[in-house]
Amino acid sequence: MSRPDISVVLLTWNRAPFLEICLKEMFAAFSPNVEREVILKDNCSSDATPEILNRYAALPNVRVVRNRKNLRLNAYKRLFSLARGRFVVEVDDDILRFPQGFDKTFLDYFAAYPDYGYLALNVVQDEKTNGAKPDPSCYTIDERAGKIVEEGPVGGWCSAFRRVHYRIVSPLLAFMSFSMARPEDGVLSGIMRKIFRKRTGIIKNAVCLHAVGPEYAREFGLMKREKDKYLAGSMPEMAAKFE
Repeated sequence: MSRPDISVVLLTWNRAPFLEICLKEMFAAFSPNVEREVILKDNCSSDATPEILNRYAALPNVRVVRNRKNLRLNAYKRLFSLARGRFVVEVDDDILRFPQGFDKTFLDYFAAYPDYGYLALNVVQDEKTNGAKPDPSCYTIDERAGKIVEEGPVGGWCSAFRRVHYRIVSPLLAFMSFSMARPEDGVLSGIMRKIFRKRTGIIKNAVCLHAVGPEYAREFGLMKREKDKYLAGSMPEMAAKFE
């Protein structure tokens, strides 16, 4: 079996209203010119998530994995280890709009920016959400042959890294616990900088809608779910935003 260019991986838990839109938009935005696999992991949801995932389970190169218990962010370790592609693209289940051909965009940008180890799509920032992107002062423009990366901190909303790097550090990560205070994206981007001496950044002109924050949670009936997430992560100040 040939190795795909990209493994698109998504972890979900009790966000069925988001997930239904996310998967529809994601599959519609895939490039026809990329060899990829898709791995969808249910972190022991109790809502309509299993039914939504069942609609995609029979598609070519799609794999649905189900946890018997909620492993929280530590579920990413197993999810990443299942990936076979040269690059792993992590997609959050609250991404509601993708730029067309975003999978091909990641391949093109890693080819143009080989000194980068972790890249993410840019995010919509408006009156409803900041997309979880840090302040613009955190970034420096890096333009190459018409492509633009904002070098700086990277979130895991829709981000990518080389599978070979993950395999090298996976024994170390086995002894590390991911949490809201130490999420998988922060750990991985730090590893890219500190261990592999790779840069991190955001692809400026490839923009997704990351529906993070109380406005979208309220609109989709997920206020309690989001509050419980932050309380479980010992982040009461964030939980208070979802009252």
